[in-house]
Amino acid sequence: MAGFTLLELIIALAIASLVALIGASALSGMLDFRQRSAQRADARADVRAAERVLRHEWAARGKAVRSDGRSLEFDTLHPIGTGGGAAQPALAHVRLACEIAPSGALELLHFIRFLPLDGAAPSTQGPPRWQDRQVLATGLRSCAFSFLARLRGADGQEHTRWQTRWEENQPAPQLMRLALSGLREDMPPVVYTARSKPEQPR
Repeated sequence: MAGFTLLELIIALAIASLVALIGASALSGMLDFRQRSAQRADARADVRAAERVLRHEWAARGKAVRSDGRSLEFDTLHPIGTGGGAAQPALAHVRLACEIAPSGALELLHFIRFLPLDGAAPSTQGPPRWQDRQVLATGLRSCAFSFLARLRGADGQEHTRWQTRWEENQPAPQLMRLALSGLREDMPPVVYTARSKPEQPR
């Protein structure tokens, strides 16, 4: 008479199962939230590291800039890092490219070739020999370069707008914008400015 009835035992087991299910669901949601937060933090860290590299190199960009919106190439006008067999900072040819990795993820790649210290022109025979290649950001949904240009419209007035293509024979742009978008969140575009002023067309 002092024990539990079968009905009371079934009710107690049902309540315990419900509490365990709620607890497991809350724990799973918390773990998923922490994993997503860690992925966002890693993506932001990659983007911040890429921004530091780009800001430093673009500030030293030279007069010749070439881009199709998915890749960007330029020579530096100021030394940016040690290379070419010297302990002192050297000039370099830089290439940045948004490419699809074998895994299928979109990546921002960074290539660099240090220019000869004696001022001689580098050899143009064959493909360029890059001295360093690194992945600046991975797991991207979109990646694009654009440049602020002053264009004369049909009304004869000059207008400024962002354009993705830039040819070497154009005066080098002062401002470059990089738009990166992660798989899980969008990141605002970042604008970089060059130290040297663009040449004025004659």
